[in-house]
Amino acid sequence: MNREQERVLVVDDEETVRDLLQRVMKEAGYDVVTAANGRDALDKLSQLNAGVVLLDMRMPGMSGMEVLQEITTNWPETCVVMVTAVADTQTAIDAMKLGAYDYIIKPFNRDEVVQKVQEAIEKRELGLQRKHFLVELQQSVTEQSEQMQAQFNELVRTLAREHKLIYELTMKQPENAKSALSRLPPELQGPMSSIEEFSDALLKILRRGALGPSYEASTDDGKDSKQ
Repeated sequence: MNREQERVLVVDDEETVRDLLQRVMKEAGYDVVTAANGRDALDKLSQLNAGVVLLDMRMPGMSGMEVLQEITTNWPETCVVMVTAVADTQTAIDAMKLGAYDYIIKPFNRDEVVQKVQEAIEKRELGLQRKHFLVELQQSVTEQSEQMQAQFNELVRTLAREHKLIYELTMKQPENAKSALSRLPPELQGPMSSIEEFSDALLKILRRGALGPSYEASTDDGKDSKQ
């Protein structure tokens, strides 16, 4: 991980806490931006990319929970670490259920803060890699499906032309020579008016082969029951 490429947004209404967190993060090698309140934090996020937000739980105006909800909705790839007092520990745990990555308790240990941020960034990178992999996988599946469909369509066109030729040649033969058509599946023993009709007949044959004779029998029973 290249820390110079990661940005941490520190959000706290207390200037001393804000400055301390900024100094700790800069000493750890991170690019740091600060915000004094929730609205300022959201404005900063809309203008720049931040991998992690250190977010104070209690602030005037927008609370930390309200800011968290905005971040998880509009910047889901940004990890949020809540900064809270001991009395708000349960609230911080509730915040994790809403999407926060973790929380630190005031007064905090510097090494712990750096570790939490590093773990949050690693989680973010893993999520981005997984998302990239899924996009590539979906694209690959789509491309292969399109290729298979194109190959199938070309095969159907070729078979339809051959079927038409065989049917026309067979119809020109004596009656006793027309038995060649009887060796074809029932769906292909008659003339085909279009490639689409041939494709439908071919699909019926393929489905029957995949599902087995029981499918055909059950279908026939259903037709008989309706008659």
